Amino acid sequence: MKKIVFILLSILALSCTSRELAVMSYNVGAFSKYEKYSLPDVADLIRQQGCDLVALNELDSCNRRHSDFQLQRLADELGGWQYAFASAFPFAGGAYGNGVVSALPIGQTFRLALPKGDGCEPRSVAIVETDRCVFASVHLDFMGEEAPLAQAKLINEWFLARYSGHEKPVLLCGDMNSLPNSPVISTLEEVWERLSPLSFTFSTEDPHACIDYIFSLKSAAPVKVTEARVLTEGSGNLSDHFPVFLKLRY
Repeated sequence: MKKIVFILLSILALSCTSRELAVMSYNVGAFSKYEKYSLPDVADLIRQQGCDLVALNELDSCNRRHSDFQLQRLADELGGWQYAFASAFPFAGGAYGNGVVSALPIGQTFRLALPKGDGCEPRSVAIVETDRCVFASVHLDFMGEEAPLAQAKLINEWFLARYSGHEKPVLLCGDMNSLPNSPVISTLEEVWERLSPLSFTFSTEDPHACIDYIFSLKSAAPVKVTEARVLTEGSGNLSDHFPVFLKLRY
């Protein structure tokens, strides 16, 4: 009964005092898949879309492949945005992982380590709390069957324990390395609602798979999608993934 009341009150609040949020999920491939360094162009793309929050995958941090802290550099390029990085594992003398850049002030941040299992490498989730939503960036494993499924299950458990009943929307974004009808996505959809379109996000050279998504936690505050696009124009030479973009009302 309490859950029903919460949902009804949330829907009523959404209809009475709605606000908009523009978000993006993007596997940037360390800004070096096809261009020498695509970071400035990715920053331009983010600005053009008017994003409030962006989830990013495959980021280098102060390693031998890229000596700079890529997430910080992107935040600076955007004019001093705030950011949070979640290292997945040490790499080439530095680190490699996921991150969030935000035009909104960031409060608490969390790094959720995911089980490696039979996968190819450790994985992580970068989570930020803002005054408008909770926003998370994740990159699930592509190898094996047990690892990505165990990672999805842990994500469900952790977010339900912390944010079920939350008064703000809770968004999970990233490269899930799984097709829409896979056990991994089915597991996530037990507690998350898919907001992003089922359009091909990989690869930019040969688009054939939808593996990048944005989800909303069902048991937190609801959102309404007012615009949903995979940005295929102007991004094909920036990474091997296309970015996913949403406008939300909440």
